[in-house]
Amino acid sequence: MSSLEKRAWLALWSMCPVYCIYFAIQIGFPDLLPTMLERIVCFALAASIHAVGYVSGLLVIKRHEAGEPLLEDERDRAIDGRATRAAYFILLTGMIVVGMIMPFSNGGWKLVNTALLAIVLTETARYALILIGYRQPRLAH
Repeated sequence: MSSLEKRAWLALWSMCPVYCIYFAIQIGFPDLLPTMLERIVCFALAASIHAVGYVSGLLVIKRHEAGEPLLEDERDRAIDGRATRAAYFILLTGMIVVGMIMPFSNGGWKLVNTALLAIVLTETARYALILIGYRQPRLAH
């Protein structure tokens, strides 16, 4: 498994479970966090767990790769480019919903959480597409 593929797996495993729990709390139990401070603490906790998980995993990957250069060839760049282009459209759609449609009927934390959801879905799609790119043989664009 290439180093870049390991990083994609790490990003998915450090992000998805944490934000699934965060959004389950936000959607399933909205009365659990009645004040702004509690909502900010919940978000900060989710972001911190994600960051600690990713940095810890990255340190483990770096230790195993000690002395090896991070090699990126044309195939890696092509896989990343295709995944990034597809994910961009998810982000664009999410931000259009958040910035151009939702403000007329919603506000506050609904906007914040919907924007965060769009970002998380975008990153999840990007890393999933990177992993698919490494698993499928592709000979040309």
